[in-house]
Formats: sequence, C-alpha cells, structure tokens
Amino acid sequence: MNDPLDGAEGSDPEEQDRYLAAMQDLTAAMAASGTTFRERVEPVLEVGREHLGFPNGHVTVVSGDEHKIVASSGLQSTITAGDETPLSETYCRHALNESGIYVVTNASEAMATDPAYERFGLEAYVGATLRADGAEYGTLCFVNDTESISEFSDWQQTLFEHLTQWVEAEIERELAVDTREQSQRLLEATFNSPETFIGILNADGNLIRANETALGFIDVDDDAVFGEPFWETPWWNHSEGVACRCQNAVERASEGEMVRFEAEHVGTDGQRISTAVVARPVMVDGTVQKIIVEGTDITDLKRREEQMEFFNSILRHDILNGMTVIEARAETLADALTGTQAAYAETILDWSQDIVDLTQKVRSVLSTMSDEGLTEAEPMELGSVVEGATKKAVSMDEDCTLRTDIHDETVVVADDLLDDVVGNILTNAVEHGGPGTTIEVTTERVGSMVHLRIADDGPGIPPAEREAIFERGEHGTESTGTGFGLYFVSVMVDSYGGDIWVEESDLGGSEFVVSLPVE
Repeated sequence: MNDPLDGAEGSDPEEQDRYLAAMQDLTAAMAASGTTFRERVEPVLEVGREHLGFPNGHVTVVSGDEHKIVASSGLQSTITAGDETPLSETYCRHALNESGIYVVTNASEAMATDPAYERFGLEAYVGATLRADGAEYGTLCFVNDTESISEFSDWQQTLFEHLTQWVEAEIERELAVDTREQSQRLLEATFNSPETFIGILNADGNLIRANETALGFIDVDDDAVFGEPFWETPWWNHSEGVACRCQNAVERASEGEMVRFEAEHVGTDGQRISTAVVARPVMVDGTVQKIIVEGTDITDLKRREEQMEFFNSILRHDILNGMTVIEARAETLADALTGTQAAYAETILDWSQDIVDLTQKVRSVLSTMSDEGLTEAEPMELGSVVEGATKKAVSMDEDCTLRTDIHDETVVVADDLLDDVVGNILTNAVEHGGPGTTIEVTTERVGSMVHLRIADDGPGIPPAEREAIFERGEHGTESTGTGFGLYFVSVMVDSYGGDIWVEESDLGGSEFVVSLPVE
C-alpha cells in the first residue's frame, strides 16, 4: 500500500493535505466506537462518503445468492440498511470477483444491460471484498445514484484500503463476540440441564457453583450452600453413609482421580431419587484446580432393574416350580398310559419341557440385560432351528400341512433363543390359521442378510395392523393371548441386528419375513 504522506517526488501537496484530513477524520471515527457493529461501522462509512465523494456507503454480507445490507450511511435513497437483494442483481457481485477495488465511473455507458443497473440504476460504484477469518464475508461499497465520477486517485484508493482493513477488523471482532456468546449460551444450557445435577468445587472440596437443577431440588439459594464443604450440603447430609461416600469421592478427585459412585438424595418435598455420580478433577499444569461433580438421575433405571428382578423371581420360583410339577406328572402318565392317551401325555411332557427350557432362557436374557446387555449372537445353522420349531407347531394341529425348503448349510447370526423366535411365528400361524392350515417355510439370500419367509393360507393380517402386532401387549382381536409372543420375536430379531415385517402371502394369508444377518 503506497502512503501518499511519504513525500515521494511528484506527489501533489493538495492531495497529501486531503489524505491527511481523511486519515484524521478516520482516526477520530475509529476512536468514537459504539456498542454495536452498526454504531462502530457507520461513522467510518460517513468518513468514506465525505472524502471519496459518494452520497451513500454500505457494508454487505453475502451468502450464496443472498445479499444483505448490514450497515449503511448516507441518504435514504435506493439502498438502505436491512435491504435484501439477490446477489445476481447487484453491483457487488462484480466486486467479489475482483482481487482489488472494483470501480464503475459511468454505469449508464459501461453497464447499460447489466441486471444490477436495470434494477438500481446507480451511476457510480466502488467496492471491494470483505474477508473475515480467511473467508469471504461480503463487500464494502460506496454508490452514487445519479452522477458519474472521475477515476479514483491514488490517495483515495489508499484511503479505501484503510477503510476495508478497519471494517474487516470490526467484522472479525463481531464474529468473535458472537462465537463467545454462542459458546457461553451453549455452556449455560448444558450446565443447567434439567436431567443432571452439577456442582463445581474448589480443590478443597468447597462448593463454588451449582446449577439450577441441583439448587431447585433442595430449594435453597446459592448463598446458603456456596463456600460449604460439599458433603455437608443438603444433597448429602441426610445420611451419614451418603455423606461419607461423597467426601471420599471428593478427596480422591482432589488427588487427580476420577471417581464414580451411586447415591440416593432426598428433596425438600420428600422426593427420593437415585443418581449415578461422577467426581472429575480439572487439572491445570498437573495441579487440581477445580472438581466437577455430576449426578444423573437413574431412578427409573433402578426401578426397572427392580422390576426385572421381580419378574425373574416369578420365573424362577412360580413358573419353573409349577412346570416342574407338571413335567413330572406328565412323565408318570406317559409311562402308565397306552394308545392315544399315552400320546397325549407325551405331548404334554414335550410342551412342559419346552416351556421349562424357554423359561430358563428368558431368565438368562433378563439377567444378561440387567448386567451386560443382550446375549451375544453367534453363527447358527438355520435348517436345524427350523426343523425343531416345525415339530412343535405340527403337534398343535395334526391336520395342518407344513412344508420347508431351507437351503443347505444356511448360517445366520443369532443365539439359542432363535428356535423360540421361529417357533413362535409358526405356532401363531397354526393358532390363527384355523384347522388344516398350510404353512410354507423358505429362505433366500439378500445381500448380507438371509430372509426366512413363513407363509400361510390363513385369514391374513390387514395392512394397517401389520406394524402394530409387534408392539408390546398387542394381539389379534380373536386372540386370547397376552400379546407377548410377537413382541418377544421383534425384540430378539432386533438384538441380532435383523428385522421382521409382514407381507401378503401367495397362499392367501400372511407371510412373516425374518431378516437375519449371515455369518
């Protein structure tokens, strides 16, 4: 940038004086900074208007084809602050394509057919690209609605470059403020999460800040608890054991260790909740400066664990004990009876053993879900699983026809409950298909999945009900069941990484499609 004040040979003293006056005015405008972006920028635009000889000056922001005036100085004429225009219809689009200053001295001659001239009719324009943080932001421009101008002098170009640099600095300042404010709002929103209790302690374990969720639970003002040892505050002091657990965690965190534990809290209204607590040290140069303690409400989770344990207990004590008695009596009858009655007794025995086996498997799943998630899936031969499930289904109706066509050595990823999954669908088809139901079981490979298709010639399932039948507690209008079966099927198939849906069968009824991942 050539400075007109450097006294180079041949420089015009009058232009030097004009440039000096402009820089003095610019310095004064920059020093009289306002509180908002427009208040800081518009006095500088006024300096540009006066010394560059334009009635109007603007700062624009550009995004895609959107062009908006964000600061303006001058006559309220063709263009004012807040105006939005498609970029394709502006003079600024030309300035954005130039590496330096873009000048139009006589638009009626140079731009008569340009969309910008046709829309605004500006006779003179000077503009340059504004950049912030290395990215294109918009333009700085000055315009004359009615009069053309002479060519820009060197000192005017230098002044315009100073104006551009200063406005860019203000834009970066504004963006930095916006970023800080956004970050602060995000931090505050996170800090005051309604799902989490958060306390910030100094290195000695004294509370220096707590979020609104935590303070609201014990219904106290911050000055009532700030500065107190954290474990002596109302969140913990209702129980000596809970307070000791908190103190131990804070002391370990003050030594640089992250500590996890569970605790119970009592609110002012007597509400009791369970939380999973993390005490985490904040280190600076290897020294603990702060300790952040976060408590997440796990009351519902603990309640579900208790419910699962309750149902596991029912399976263990009531159902298993009862089925053991039935199995023993059926075995005695099967040995003592002959003919058709013996066959009936054998059927009772087979079903009893199946129910006992399934109950034990469900118990295993419940236990595993409580601790580590669902049971681990592994490769299984689908043919043998289907064969075992069809025997169970046929025993329900001697007149039903069940045909299978399973590709040899078809292997899918599942667990030992897959036979109950398949069996549930088959017995469902027999139960709802009516006497003499025909069922066909086939498979096909589709990409990385195997589709097990179970089709029947029963009454079918209306399209509007096909998704709902897999929801918990749902069952057909004619069914007397609990609605557990197909929900169980859906949960297990999902745990294998598969999917299940219902289509219309070529046999006239329903076709259940079980999509299972291959080995």
